[in-house]
Amino acid sequence: MPCSVYTSWSLSRDAEPAASPMYASQLPTPSPDGASIAFIASTQLHIRSARTSDDVEIYDLPSGLDQSCRFVRWYRSRHGGSKCASQRLLLADDARIIIYDVTKSQSYAEITGATSLTKLDDVDFGWTPDEVMVFSDFGFKLQIWSLPTKRAVEVKDPKSITPCYSYRPMTGHLAILTRPAAHDILLIIAPQSHEVLSTSELSTVDARGIEYSPDGNWLAVFDTASAGCRVVILTADGNHFKTHSIPHGESNPGVRRIQWSPTGDHLAIGDCESNVTLLGKNTFTPRLKFFHPRTLEVPNGIVWQEELGPSRSRSYAQAKQPATAPSYESFNATKKRSSGIALMEFNHPRGDLLASTSSDTSSTLWVHSTDSRPGETLTALIHHSPIKALSWHPTVPDLLLVQCAIAEPAIYVWKSDWSEPRVLSLPLKAPMEKVEAAWLATDDNSIRLMLSSAEQSAIKQFTHEGEEVIDSVGQMGPEAMFDEGNSFDLSSVHMQADKYPEETPAVGLSTELGHTLDVEDTFHYRHQSKTAT
Repeated sequence: MPCSVYTSWSLSRDAEPAASPMYASQLPTPSPDGASIAFIASTQLHIRSARTSDDVEIYDLPSGLDQSCRFVRWYRSRHGGSKCASQRLLLADDARIIIYDVTKSQSYAEITGATSLTKLDDVDFGWTPDEVMVFSDFGFKLQIWSLPTKRAVEVKDPKSITPCYSYRPMTGHLAILTRPAAHDILLIIAPQSHEVLSTSELSTVDARGIEYSPDGNWLAVFDTASAGCRVVILTADGNHFKTHSIPHGESNPGVRRIQWSPTGDHLAIGDCESNVTLLGKNTFTPRLKFFHPRTLEVPNGIVWQEELGPSRSRSYAQAKQPATAPSYESFNATKKRSSGIALMEFNHPRGDLLASTSSDTSSTLWVHSTDSRPGETLTALIHHSPIKALSWHPTVPDLLLVQCAIAEPAIYVWKSDWSEPRVLSLPLKAPMEKVEAAWLATDDNSIRLMLSSAEQSAIKQFTHEGEEVIDSVGQMGPEAMFDEGNSFDLSSVHMQADKYPEETPAVGLSTELGHTLDVEDTFHYRHQSKTAT
C-alpha cells in the first residue's frame, strides 16, 4: 500500500523541549508526497530521495543563507489530501525568500526586502505554488506575492495568531482575520485576482483561530478563552449563522482549539477544562463529549503505561485500572502552563477516531471513538515525558504516531489491532535536540517513517503487523543556525529577475525582465502593491 507523508503535526506548547515550527529549517523536511527530503548541509541545499537516500538535486545557496535560514517550506496542496502536484519549496530568512523547483537545476525565483520595516514573522506558499504569503512581524501586514505577475497584494493588520487565515477547499477563496482597530474584521478574498469580495465585523472579543469546513460550506471562528466557550459559525461567504456558547449558569470554560473532522461531520472544540465537545454538522449542536480526568478508567479498553528497562529500553505494559495520569507539575514544577486541551487530531480519512492530550496531564494520550463506539474512550497511553506531537497515518486510518519530548531516538506507535503499542528505537546518537518525525512514502506494502535532528536522521520501516524491517541512517550535515538580527532593512523591496533564464518565470516588481523598481519613499510598498482594506 503506497503511503504519503503527513506532516501537519499538532504541536504542543507545553512539552519541553519542543522544536518551534518557526525554525523548522534546522531540520530535514519531507516533501508532501513523502518521496523527497530537503536539508541544508554546509552551503548547499540537498534534495534527497526518501526511497534510495541518493541526492536528486543539489543547489548552491546564496552567501550566508545556510546560517541565517529560518524557514524551509514545501508547497502543500490545499485542495485536499497530501499529494502535491508541484515539487516546489522555499527557503527564507529575514532578508530574502528563495523559491526552488526540484525539476530545475537552479533557483526558480527570489524575493528580497519584502519586510523592510519589520522582521519576517512567517512565510508559506498560498493556494497555488505560484503564490507566496509573507507575514511581517507584529501583525503589520501580509503580502501575497504572485510569481507569474511579479506583483503583491497587501493585507493590512492581519491578526498575529496561528492560524489567522483559512483557504476554502475546492475554490481557493481566502478568509483572513484582521484587526485594524478595536474589532475583529473578516475579509473574504477571491483566488487569483485577490480582490476583496466581502468585509464583515465579527461579534468576537478577540478571535484566536479560523477554519473552513472540509466541504467549504462553513467557516468556524473561535473567541479568546476569557470570553468563555464561544465559537462563531459563518456561511462560506462570511455571513453569521450561529454562535455556539455554554448556557448561562453552567461552567463556561474558554476555547483552546478547534478542528473539523476530515469528513466534515463533526466540529471538535477543545476547551480550557480539558473537555472535547463534538458539534454535529449543519445544526452545530453538541453530539459527543470527551473528558480527560487524572484517574483513568477505560471499561472496554486497556490503559497502557510506558516502562523503562535496562539500558533505558522502552516498552509498554498494561496498567492496573484505575490508573493515575501524571500531572503537568510533575514534569515542570516551576513553569506556568496553559490549561485545557493541548492536542487533538482526527484520523484520516474517516474521522472515526480522535486522539487528544490535556495540558493538565501532558504525558497521557487518549484515543476516542466517534463512530463505531460513539463517545467511548478506546485506550489511554501514559508516558514518562510530555507528548509534543501526534500524527495519524494518511492512508492507514488506525495507525497513530506519538512523539514525546525526549532527547532519545525513540518513537511511539499505536494501532488498533496490535496486541500492544510499540516503541520504535532508531540507531541514532543521543542526546538529540529538536527532533521531528514524519511518515514517508513507500512503493510496497510496508510503512516507513523518518526521525531526524539537525545532524542526523534515520528511516524506520515496519509491516502492518508492527514487525520491524530495516533501518537506514544518514547524516544531514552540521546544524543550520539562524540569526534573528536586531537591525531593520530600510532598502527598497525588489525582486531579482535578470539572473534567471527566460523559460523560468522570475519575479520582479517591473514587467520588463532585468529591471528593478527602486523607490526611495519610506512607504514604497504602497506604490508597488494593491492594498486590501
